[in-house]
Parts: sequence; C-alpha cells; structure tokens
Amino acid sequence: MTIAAPRPTESSTDRARPTVVWTTIQTGLWVGNAAGEFAGMIERSASGEFFITDHLARPLGTCATLDEAQARHARQFRPASTEARG
Repeated sequence: MTIAAPRPTESSTDRARPTVVWTTIQTGLWVGNAAGEFAGMIERSASGEFFITDHLARPLGTCATLDEAQARHARQFRPASTEARG
C-alpha cells in the first residue's frame, strides 16, 4: 500500500498574483516587475542583509540571502491592481 500526499492546489489568490521578475539595476540592487508594473525592490546593505520593499516603498523586512528575500517578497506582495479591491 502506498500513501500519497494530496497534491497542492493553486488558490484564486495565487492565480491573481502575477509573477515578479527581478532585474539587477546595479551591484546590490534588484527591482521587481510584475505584469509591467513596479513590484518592489531588494537592496543588499553593507552588512550583507537584503532589505525588501513593496511597490509603494513600504518595508517588508530583511533576509540573509537574495533567494530568501525574493521568496518573502512573493509571500507578501499584493499588486497595486488588487489593493483597491481590499
């Protein structure tokens, strides 16, 4: 007998959230673009931490690596087009 874990499902929130594409602007600075709109920024500090902001420059926190920062941004990102809806 094989026990299979249920397959994860994509929620309507996930489908509504566009993918963020990150572009290196200069050393230590990444800008996010989601469906043609500014999505936020990640900046590496002198101490090596990655500081994350959203599309309105609101801080989302800091992380130890770029991958962690991008993942945290993805969890917290709400596109401008969905904020007006609540």
